Amino acid sequence: MAMVEVKRDFKVLREVISSENVQVMAELITIKQAKALIGYIGENAIIAHDKVYYDVVRKNELGYVLSDYYDLVQDVALFLCEHFGKYLDDYLYTSKKGKAVTIKTECYYIIKRELYRRYYVSGKTRSLEGYRFFKDRKGFIGTSDKEIEASYERAEKIITLMNLGEKHLIVLNARLQGVSYTQIAAVLHCTTGGVHGFRYVIQRRYIKVIQNIAQEL
Repeated sequence: MAMVEVKRDFKVLREVISSENVQVMAELITIKQAKALIGYIGENAIIAHDKVYYDVVRKNELGYVLSDYYDLVQDVALFLCEHFGKYLDDYLYTSKKGKAVTIKTECYYIIKRELYRRYYVSGKTRSLEGYRFFKDRKGFIGTSDKEIEASYERAEKIITLMNLGEKHLIVLNARLQGVSYTQIAAVLHCTTGGVHGFRYVIQRRYIKVIQNIAQEL
Protein backbone atom coordinates (compact mmCIF):
# COMPACT_ATOMS: atom_id res chain seq x y z
CA MET A 1 0.00 0.00 0.00
CA ALA A 2 1.37 3.40 -0.96
CA MET A 3 2.23 5.79 1.84
CA VAL A 4 -0.24 8.65 2.24
CA GLU A 5 1.22 12.05 3.01
CA VAL A 6 -0.19 13.37 6.26
CA LYS A 7 -1.14 17.02 6.38
CA ARG A 8 0.32 18.49 9.55
CA ASP A 9 -1.40 21.75 10.41
CA PHE A 10 0.33 23.33 13.41
CA LYS A 11 -2.58 25.78 13.72
CA VAL A 12 -4.27 23.14 15.85
CA LEU A 13 -1.73 23.89 18.58
CA ARG A 14 -3.45 27.25 19.07
CA GLU A 15 -6.86 25.69 19.64
CA VAL A 16 -8.54 24.81 22.92
CA ILE A 17 -7.49 21.33 24.06
CA SER A 18 -10.36 18.91 23.50
CA SER A 19 -11.11 15.23 22.95
CA GLU A 20 -11.32 15.94 19.21
CA ASN A 21 -7.82 17.38 18.79
CA VAL A 22 -5.82 15.96 21.70
CA GLN A 23 -4.23 13.12 19.72
CA VAL A 24 -3.22 15.38 16.83
CA MET A 25 -1.77 17.89 19.29
CA ALA A 26 0.23 15.16 21.01
CA GLU A 27 1.60 13.89 17.69
CA LEU A 28 2.68 17.32 16.50
CA ILE A 29 4.23 18.26 19.84
CA THR A 30 6.19 15.00 19.94
CA ILE A 31 7.49 15.37 16.40
CA LYS A 32 8.44 19.00 17.03
CA GLN A 33 10.25 18.34 20.33
CA ALA A 34 12.09 15.27 19.03
CA LYS A 35 13.46 17.40 16.20
CA ALA A 36 14.48 20.13 18.65
CA LEU A 37 16.43 17.60 20.75
CA ILE A 38 18.52 16.33 17.83
CA GLY A 39 21.15 18.97 18.55
CA TYR A 40 21.55 17.62 22.09
CA ILE A 41 21.19 13.84 21.96
CA GLY A 42 21.73 13.14 18.28
CA GLU A 43 20.86 9.70 16.98
CA ASN A 44 18.21 8.83 19.57
CA ALA A 45 16.26 12.00 18.83
CA ILE A 46 16.60 11.44 15.07
CA ILE A 47 15.21 7.93 15.46
CA ALA A 48 12.35 9.18 17.67
CA HIS A 49 11.45 11.93 15.19
CA ASP A 50 11.49 9.58 12.19
CA LYS A 51 9.65 6.74 13.96
CA VAL A 52 6.86 8.95 15.30
CA TYR A 53 6.41 10.68 11.94
CA TYR A 54 6.28 7.30 10.20
CA ASP A 55 3.73 6.10 12.77
CA VAL A 56 1.56 9.14 12.15
CA VAL A 57 1.74 8.59 8.40
CA ARG A 58 0.92 4.89 8.48
CA LYS A 59 -1.06 4.28 11.69
CA ASN A 60 -4.38 3.91 9.87
CA GLU A 61 -3.05 1.30 7.43
CA LEU A 62 -4.43 -2.18 7.93
CA GLY A 63 -1.93 -4.37 9.78
CA TYR A 64 0.51 -1.59 10.62
CA VAL A 65 2.11 -1.91 14.06
CA LEU A 66 3.04 1.28 15.87
CA SER A 67 6.63 1.65 17.05
CA ASP A 68 7.63 1.89 20.71
CA TYR A 69 8.30 5.58 20.16
CA TYR A 70 4.58 6.24 19.70
CA ASP A 71 4.39 5.76 23.48
CA LEU A 72 5.80 9.29 23.68
CA VAL A 73 2.70 10.55 21.88
CA GLN A 74 0.43 8.59 24.19
CA ASP A 75 2.17 9.97 27.29
CA VAL A 76 1.65 13.53 26.04
CA ALA A 77 -1.97 12.80 25.06
CA LEU A 78 -2.77 11.41 28.51
CA PHE A 79 -1.31 14.52 30.11
CA LEU A 80 -3.28 16.81 27.79
CA CYS A 81 -6.49 14.96 28.66
CA GLU A 82 -6.16 16.44 32.15
CA HIS A 83 -6.40 19.95 30.67
CA PHE A 84 -9.43 19.91 28.39
CA GLY A 85 -10.84 23.41 27.90
CA LYS A 86 -7.44 25.09 28.25
CA TYR A 87 -4.82 26.30 25.78
CA LEU A 88 -1.30 24.94 25.41
CA ASP A 89 0.15 28.31 26.40
CA ASP A 90 -1.85 28.49 29.64
CA TYR A 91 0.22 28.80 32.83
CA LEU A 92 0.75 25.59 34.78
CA TYR A 93 3.29 26.31 37.54
CA THR A 94 6.54 28.11 38.31
CA SER A 95 9.72 26.03 38.12
CA LYS A 96 12.42 25.95 40.80
CA LYS A 97 14.38 28.32 38.58
CA GLY A 98 11.54 30.84 38.71
CA LYS A 99 10.38 30.26 35.13
CA ALA A 100 6.71 30.06 34.21
CA VAL A 101 5.88 26.58 32.89
CA THR A 102 2.98 26.26 30.47
CA ILE A 103 1.04 23.15 29.48
CA LYS A 104 3.03 23.01 26.25
CA THR A 105 6.33 23.37 28.12
CA GLU A 106 5.38 20.47 30.38
CA CYS A 107 4.62 18.36 27.29
CA TYR A 108 8.10 19.13 26.00
CA TYR A 109 9.52 18.11 29.35
CA ILE A 110 7.68 14.77 29.27
CA ILE A 111 9.23 13.95 25.88
CA LYS A 112 12.64 15.28 26.84
CA ARG A 113 12.77 13.26 30.06
CA GLU A 114 11.85 10.01 28.32
CA LEU A 115 14.26 10.48 25.41
CA TYR A 116 17.08 11.36 27.81
CA ARG A 117 16.27 8.21 29.77
CA ARG A 118 16.44 6.09 26.61
CA TYR A 119 19.63 7.89 25.56
CA TYR A 120 21.20 7.16 28.92
CA VAL A 121 20.19 3.48 28.88
CA SER A 122 21.52 2.95 25.35
CA GLY A 123 24.65 4.86 26.29
CA LYS A 124 25.43 2.34 29.03
CA THR A 125 26.04 -0.27 26.34
CA ARG A 126 28.45 1.98 24.45
CA SER A 127 32.03 2.93 25.07
CA LEU A 128 32.47 5.64 27.71
CA GLU A 129 34.94 7.39 25.41
CA GLY A 130 32.37 9.87 24.18
CA TYR A 131 31.20 10.80 27.66
CA ARG A 132 34.72 11.61 28.82
CA PHE A 133 34.47 14.75 26.70
CA PHE A 134 32.03 16.14 29.27
CA LYS A 135 33.25 14.34 32.38
CA ASP A 136 34.49 16.47 35.26
CA ARG A 137 36.22 15.31 38.43
CA LYS A 138 32.94 14.67 40.21
CA GLY A 139 31.63 12.51 37.38
CA PHE A 140 29.07 13.36 34.74
CA ILE A 141 26.53 10.56 34.47
CA GLY A 142 24.55 9.69 37.61
CA THR A 143 22.34 6.75 38.41
CA SER A 144 19.15 8.23 39.87
CA ASP A 145 16.53 10.10 37.84
CA LYS A 146 17.56 13.39 39.47
CA GLU A 147 21.23 12.76 38.78
CA ILE A 148 20.55 11.86 35.15
CA GLU A 149 18.38 14.94 34.69
CA ALA A 150 20.98 17.16 36.34
CA SER A 151 23.70 15.65 34.16
CA TYR A 152 21.90 16.50 30.95
CA GLU A 153 21.00 19.96 32.20
CA ARG A 154 24.71 20.59 32.71
CA ALA A 155 25.43 19.21 29.25
CA GLU A 156 22.79 21.46 27.68
CA LYS A 157 24.22 24.47 29.48
CA ILE A 158 27.74 23.69 28.29
CA ILE A 159 26.66 23.08 24.68
CA THR A 160 24.58 26.27 24.62
CA LEU A 161 27.46 28.36 25.95
CA MET A 162 29.80 26.81 23.37
CA ASN A 163 27.66 28.46 20.67
CA LEU A 164 28.38 25.78 18.08
CA GLY A 165 27.31 25.88 14.46
CA GLU A 166 25.25 23.17 12.78
CA LYS A 167 28.25 21.19 11.48
CA HIS A 168 30.03 21.41 14.82
CA LEU A 169 26.92 20.01 16.54
CA ILE A 170 26.79 17.16 14.05
CA VAL A 171 30.43 16.31 14.77
CA LEU A 172 29.93 16.56 18.52
CA ASN A 173 26.85 14.34 18.64
CA ALA A 174 28.30 11.86 16.17
CA ARG A 175 31.42 11.44 18.29
CA LEU A 176 29.31 11.03 21.43
CA GLN A 177 27.49 8.26 19.59
CA GLY A 178 30.78 6.59 18.63
CA VAL A 179 30.59 7.40 14.90
CA SER A 180 33.98 7.26 13.18
CA TYR A 181 35.69 10.28 11.62
CA THR A 182 35.40 8.67 8.19
CA GLN A 183 31.64 8.27 8.55
CA ILE A 184 31.24 11.84 9.78
CA ALA A 185 33.31 13.11 6.85
CA ALA A 186 30.98 11.28 4.45
CA VAL A 187 27.93 12.90 6.05
CA LEU A 188 29.46 16.38 5.94
CA HIS A 189 31.01 15.87 2.47
CA CYS A 190 34.45 16.85 3.71
CA THR A 191 37.78 15.21 4.53
CA THR A 192 38.61 13.51 7.81
CA GLY A 193 41.03 16.37 8.35
CA GLY A 194 38.08 18.74 8.14
CA VAL A 195 36.27 16.72 10.81
CA HIS A 196 39.33 16.92 13.05
CA GLY A 197 39.26 20.67 12.48
CA PHE A 198 35.66 20.87 13.68
CA ARG A 199 36.59 18.75 16.70
CA TYR A 200 39.51 21.05 17.51
CA VAL A 201 37.17 24.06 17.56
CA ILE A 202 34.72 22.14 19.78
CA GLN A 203 37.48 21.28 22.25
CA ARG A 204 38.74 24.86 22.41
CA ARG A 205 35.27 26.22 23.10
CA TYR A 206 34.58 23.47 25.62
CA ILE A 207 37.73 24.26 27.56
CA LYS A 208 36.93 27.97 27.51
CA VAL A 209 33.38 27.39 28.78
CA ILE A 210 34.53 24.99 31.50
CA GLN A 211 37.12 27.47 32.69
CA ASN A 212 34.46 30.17 32.97
CA ILE A 213 31.80 28.12 34.76
CA ALA A 214 33.89 25.50 36.57
CA GLN A 215 32.72 26.67 39.99
CA GLU A 216 29.07 26.47 39.01
CA LEU A 217 29.44 22.87 37.80
